[in-house]
Amino acid sequence: MFGSVQDLIAARCADAADICAPHYAHHGLAIDLLNAGLHVLVEKPLGITVRASKAIIAAGRRNRRVVATAEQVRRCQNSRAAKWAINTRKLIGDVRFAIVQAVDNGPFNYDSSQFKWRGINLLVGGGMIMDSGAHFTDMIQHVFGDVDEVSCDMRTFDTRMITDVPVLGQAPADVEDTWHIVIRFKSGLLVNWAYCRSAPGHKLANAIYYGSQGSLRDLGFPFHCFQGGSEALLADGSKLSNAEIVEQYMQSLSAAERQRLFPYGCLDCFGIEVWDFVDAIRSDRSPEMDGPAGLHAKALSEACFESATLGRPVKYDSVLSGRVRAFQKPIDDFWKL
Repeated sequence: MFGSVQDLIAARCADAADICAPHYAHHGLAIDLLNAGLHVLVEKPLGITVRASKAIIAAGRRNRRVVATAEQVRRCQNSRAAKWAINTRKLIGDVRFAIVQAVDNGPFNYDSSQFKWRGINLLVGGGMIMDSGAHFTDMIQHVFGDVDEVSCDMRTFDTRMITDVPVLGQAPADVEDTWHIVIRFKSGLLVNWAYCRSAPGHKLANAIYYGSQGSLRDLGFPFHCFQGGSEALLADGSKLSNAEIVEQYMQSLSAAERQRLFPYGCLDCFGIEVWDFVDAIRSDRSPEMDGPAGLHAKALSEACFESATLGRPVKYDSVLSGRVRAFQKPIDDFWKL
C-alpha cells in the first residue's frame, strides 16, 4: 500500500499502472508514471482537455511506453456484433441518421465524494457530454467513421453550491445537465443527441439508428452504444433479435479472430480491456484502444463544449488540432497546460 504515486515509483515494484483517479489528475499521474518507465492504462476520458490528452500521448512516445485508454463499451460482445451488423453485413443498408435521447430527473448527489468533483468544470473537464458521453463519442466514431462538424446547445439548470470540493474547497456546480447536439459525419450521417437530468415528469431513453433498409434499436443505456444489445426491424417487416445478431456475428469469426477479440473465450468487456493492455505490453504492440483513440473520443466531446461556448457549429478537426479551445482554455490555464 502506497500513500502516493511517487512512493510507488520509488519502490520499483511495478511495470504498469491503471489510473482510476478523478479526471483532473489523469495527466499529472500518467506523465509521472510514464517518465518513470511504467506503462499506463488511463480511465476515460484520457485527459481533462485535448492538451492534457496530447501531453499524455507525447510522454508515452517519448518514453516508449504503452498508453491505453480504458474503454470497455467497444469491446463488449453485443457492441462488436452491432458494429459488424452495420458495417460488414450492412443489415440496415446505408446508415442515414440516428436519434439518441436520455431524459430524466436525476440530480447528482453532491454530498457524495464521488460526485463533488464531477460538478465543477475545472475538475471534471465537462459534464456528462464527456463523462458517460465519452463512451458514446468513442463508439459512434468507431462504428461510423470521421466526424465533420458539431453543433451544440447546452444548459445548466442545477447550480447548487458544492462544499468540500477537492482542490477548490467549495464552488457552484457549473457542468451542463441538459443539451441538444447535432453531429454531422463526413459520410453525411446525422446523429441527434439529446440529454437532460433536470426534467421532472416523463422519462425518456431511446436510441435508434436508421438506414436505407431498416433500423437498429439500442436495447441498453443510449450512451453505452449497443452494450445492452440491439434489435433490427427491416424494411420488409422482418425482425432480428439481439441473440440472432450476436450468433451470426460469432459464426462469422475465424478462430484467430475470436481469440483476438475474446481472448480465451472471455466475454467480460472489462476483462478484455485489461487483458489487451497487458498483452500489448508483453507483445510490444499498440492496444486496441490506445492514446490517440482516446484523444479522438475526447475531441468529439470537446467539440460539443466548444460549439456551445462559441454559439456556432465547429469543425471537429479544428478542435482535435487545438485551434479551437475557448471552453478548454480556462481549464488548461488552471492546470498550467
